[in-house]
Amino acid sequence: MSWRTLKIASKICNNCGESNSENAFICVQCSSTLKDSLVLGIPEALKTIEKKEEKRICSHCNEEVGTDDIKCKYCGTVFIQKSKKDYYVPEVDSDSNFVSATILLYIATLFIPIVGLIVGGMFAFNDDYEKQSIGKGLLILGLIMILVDILVYTLIL
Repeated sequence: MSWRTLKIASKICNNCGESNSENAFICVQCSSTLKDSLVLGIPEALKTIEKKEEKRICSHCNEEVGTDDIKCKYCGTVFIQKSKKDYYVPEVDSDSNFVSATILLYIATLFIPIVGLIVGGMFAFNDDYEKQSIGKGLLILGLIMILVDILVYTLIL
């Protein structure tokens, strides 16, 4: 077949002779580079055919891929599939979880002051103002509990 009769442009692999898409970077057959391969046929830039909206295009190599493909066969880019089924995902109130965790940290600091010092030190240098104030509170409570422990220990002995 002559290169003039080809309607779809393709790169011919210099290593194995496999026909690949014109935008492919590696050979589908032998995985060798197609950097210096000859493009035969009518290049995509010269075509004026309108594409249907249902076709998917790889964001990395701009090749057309099947609607059910999970990986591009030309460049290996993995696609994220949108689920066809609607699942119920309960909403979680992150503020109530954060408040609960903060309360547990203060309670843990009452019994184990080093927890307040460590977590408070990490929170004190956070960019979030609310976490900074919680960190300062945990540091102060941790120091107070260490002083209370020392006082109780000296009064017992």
